[in-house]
Amino acid sequence: MSGDRTQSELSRAALAGYLKVRDAVRTQRIGGGGRDVCAALTDELDSCIAALASSLPEIDRLAVVAVGGYGRQELSLFSDVDLMVLHDVEDPGPLAAAIFRPLWDAGLRVGHSVRTVKEASAAAKSHVETHTSLLSARLVAGDEALFGRFSEALRGVTRARPLTSHLVSDEWDRWSREPFLLMAADVKSGRGGLRTLHGFAWERRREELIGRFGPEMTLKEDAAWEALLQTRNALHAAAGRRHDVYSLDLREQAAHWLGMDTKAGAELLVAARIDVDALSSARWSELATGIARPRSRRRNRSVDSQTAAQRDLVSVDGFISLLESGREGRMQVERLRGQPRWEALLPQWEAIRTAPSMAPFHEHPVESHLWRTVSEMIALIESPEEPFASIADELDARESLLLAAFLHDIGKGQGADHSELGAQIAEAFCRGIGAAQSLSESVQAAVLHHLLLSETAMRRDLDDPAVIDEVAEIVADLPSLQVLYLLTVADLRATGSTMWTKWRASLLRTLFVRVASRFGAEEAIGVGQPISPSVIDRHLAAMPDRYRRSFDVADVRRHVRLIQHSAGSVGVDVAREAEFQSAVIVGSNGPLLRSAATRAFAANGIDVLQAQLHTRDDGLIVDVFVVKRDVGDELVGDDVWKVVREDITSILAGEPDPASRLERRIAAYENGEGWRSATRAIVSTDSATDSLMIRVECADRVGRLAEIVSVLQSLGFEIRLAKVETRGDQVVDTFHVAGDRTPQLDSFGALEQQIEALLSR
Repeated sequence: MSGDRTQSELSRAALAGYLKVRDAVRTQRIGGGGRDVCAALTDELDSCIAALASSLPEIDRLAVVAVGGYGRQELSLFSDVDLMVLHDVEDPGPLAAAIFRPLWDAGLRVGHSVRTVKEASAAAKSHVETHTSLLSARLVAGDEALFGRFSEALRGVTRARPLTSHLVSDEWDRWSREPFLLMAADVKSGRGGLRTLHGFAWERRREELIGRFGPEMTLKEDAAWEALLQTRNALHAAAGRRHDVYSLDLREQAAHWLGMDTKAGAELLVAARIDVDALSSARWSELATGIARPRSRRRNRSVDSQTAAQRDLVSVDGFISLLESGREGRMQVERLRGQPRWEALLPQWEAIRTAPSMAPFHEHPVESHLWRTVSEMIALIESPEEPFASIADELDARESLLLAAFLHDIGKGQGADHSELGAQIAEAFCRGIGAAQSLSESVQAAVLHHLLLSETAMRRDLDDPAVIDEVAEIVADLPSLQVLYLLTVADLRATGSTMWTKWRASLLRTLFVRVASRFGAEEAIGVGQPISPSVIDRHLAAMPDRYRRSFDVADVRRHVRLIQHSAGSVGVDVAREAEFQSAVIVGSNGPLLRSAATRAFAANGIDVLQAQLHTRDDGLIVDVFVVKRDVGDELVGDDVWKVVREDITSILAGEPDPASRLERRIAAYENGEGWRSATRAIVSTDSATDSLMIRVECADRVGRLAEIVSVLQSLGFEIRLAKVETRGDQVVDTFHVAGDRTPQLDSFGALEQQIEALLSR
C-alpha cells in the first residue's frame, strides 16, 4: 500500500508542472481561452513526458509520439492524452510502462499504444480511425530516425488510402443524428463541431504527405476552430472534468470563464457551428445528393445552382420551391448570404442566422428552428394525420403556411417585440417576392399572432365564452384560424419535445374547435344541454356560472353521484379522457382539501396538467384535475389512486406520513446545484373577463404545484382555475383567482414580490 502511494506521489511529481498549469487554467484562462490554453497545456505536458523519457535506458531505440488531439496540439483541460510508443527493442513493456504509468497515476486518461514501425503501418492500413489519428503524429521525445522511418511508412499508407469518402460518410452520419442544429451541442463530435474541422485537417495532411497542395485553411475556418476550442475549454473548466456537451447547467459558468455573458457565449458557439456546417457543405458538395429531402405531393422541384436560387427569389412559386427542397434549399440560402438581392430582400437574416435560443425549452438556435418549422409544416400538410391533413386540404393555402413557418420568428434578437416586428418584416418580404395582397396579409397576421393560440390554451379558461369570443375577434375568420392553428402545431413541434405534448395538443384542439364554431364551422361543442332531474337542477343552481359552462350532462351527473356517494366526506373519482385521466374531488373545507389533494398527487408521482376549482353556495367544493404520471405515458393505476385517497384523508387529519413521503420524493429528485430558473410572479387581469390572473415561473420539482397552491391560499386567494405547464426544467403555471384582496389591489408589483419571496424560501 505504502509503495503504491509512493509511486503515485512520484508520478504526480513527474507531472507536477502540467497539473499546476491545468489547475491554474481552470480558474483563469490564458489568452482567449482557445488555442492559447491548448498550447500551454501541450507545451507543459511535452516537457513532462520528455523528462520522463530522458531517464529511460534505451531511449535511443524508442520514439514517444503524440497522436490524435495531443498530436494536433489541441489538448483541452481534460482531454484524453493520446500517445504511441514506437520501438525497436525485444521487450518494450517496461519502457512503455515507465512513460504511461505516471500519467495514469496522475489521473490522466491516456489513449496508449506500443508498436513497431511495421505494426503502426499495419494498424493504419486496417483501421481508418487509426490512420487519421496517426496523421497528427508528432515526436515528443526519443529517436528522430525511428520517427522518420514511421513517417515514410505512413506516407505509403496514405498514398494508397483515399479519405474523402470516409469523411463525407462521417459527416452524413452527424447530419442524420442532428438534422437541425441543437443548442445542447456536442462541441467535439456533433454536427458543426471540431470533428468536421479535423476532417479538413486530415485532408490537408494527406495532400502534404503525398506531395500535393490542398486548400489552405480559410479565415472563417480558423475563427470557427478557435471558437469551438474556446467553448470546449470553457465547458471543461466549468464542469471540472471532460464535458463536451453545451448543456444548459454549464452555459453561464462557461461564459463567465470566457469573460462573456451567457448570451454572448451562446452566440459564439452558434456562429461557429453554422460556419462549420456551411464549410462542410461547400467542401463536400456530394453531401447534398445523399440527403433525403421533403418532397411536395403537388410539386417536384429542386434547386440546382446559386443562379437558380437567385432567380427563385423574385417569385412566390420560386421561393416556395426553395423552402420545399429541404437541406438543399438551406444550402442555397447560405450561399446567397452577402448577395445584393438577398440582402435587400431579407436584411434581418444575419441577425437570425447566428442567434441562439436562450429559453431552456428551445432545442435549436433560431435559424435552425425556422427551418425545422418549415419541415414540420410540410409534414403536417402532406401526412394523413388527422385533423391536420383535412384542415390543410380544405384550406388549400400552402404558400401562406410555408411562408408563415419560415418567417414566424424572423423578428427575434432585434430588441423589439418579435411578433410585431416579424409581421412588419414579413410584409416587406412578401412584397419583395411579388406576393398577392391577400397572401401577404395572411402571412403577416399569422406571424403577428403566432403565439396567440398556444398562450391562450395553456393560460386561460377555455370554458369562458368571453375568452373564445376574444380570440375569434383577433383571428377574424376561419381561414386565418386554420393557418394559425397549423402554424402553432408546427412551431411547437419544432421547438422541442417538452413543448409538444398530448395535453397541449388536446388543449389546442379544444380551443381551435370552439373558436371555429364562432365562424359557423360544422364541428360544435356539446355543453349546456338542459338537465331535468331536480337534484341536478339544485346542484347547478348552487354552482357558479363558470361551472355550468364547463361541463356537460354526463360530467354533472358524475359529480352529483360522487357527492351523494361520499355523504359529506371526501370523495375521489377517476375517469379516462383520451390519453389523460380526470380526477374529481368533492368535499368541504376547500382550501385545506385543495392543498391536501395537490400534496397527495405529488407524493404519489402524479402530475397535474389542469385544475378547475369550483365552490358551491353551501361551501362544498367540486374540483376537477386533469392528470398524468410524472414519469412515462402509462395511466395512474387503481392501486395508486387508493393510496391517494388515503393520503388526502391522512393529511386532513394531520398525520405526518404522506408529508414525509413527499419530502423524500423531493430529496430523491433533487438534481444538485445545476441550472435553476429564477422564481418570477406576473399578476395581470384577463382582458376578456377582468378576473385576476397570477402567472408563476420557477424551477420545476416534485411538489411544486402544492407549494404554489399553498402560497396563494395563504394570501387569501381562492383559485378558480389552474393551467399547469412544464417547459424543460421550468414550470409556467397560470392561476385565475378571486378573493377579498382582489378589489383592493392597487400595486401588482408588491403582490408579485410577495409571491416570489414566499416561493423562494
